[in-house]
Amino acid sequence: MRRVSPYMGRQSLQIAMTPMIDVVFLLLVFFLWTASFQVVEYSLPSTITPPMGTGANVQPPPEMADFEQVVVRLTMENGRLVWKVNDQPRYQLPAVRQLMQTLATIKNDVPLVIDADGTVGVGDVIDIYDLARELNFQDIQFAVDAKS
Repeated sequence: MRRVSPYMGRQSLQIAMTPMIDVVFLLLVFFLWTASFQVVEYSLPSTITPPMGTGANVQPPPEMADFEQVVVRLTMENGRLVWKVNDQPRYQLPAVRQLMQTLATIKNDVPLVIDADGTVGVGDVIDIYDLARELNFQDIQFAVDAKS
């Protein structure tokens, strides 16, 4: 007697490839979106040069050799704006810039206090604030008069 094979009469097995290709495509897209193609910055070759116009050894003015904070006072004297950087008067903004740049190259993490007189315009105060930000002073404060 002949036995009937259980494998007779079965249809051939077909594997649907479309869903598998879709899954592989989605995985590929996911890994491309999450990949970082940015060059790591610390591995780039670079050289550090001192700021323009300064030598390798930047020295503060002798009367400012040791300072804990930089105070910029803006006052009007005889109708003229005077900037006093740590009580050193300067009569032109480029001179203030040069002195503050020297101080910033030495120590830019000291508090810089901007103390404006009541008669000084807001634009002049903003000029000093912008200058301090440009020179990378990290702690900029404003002095105010306490009224009782």
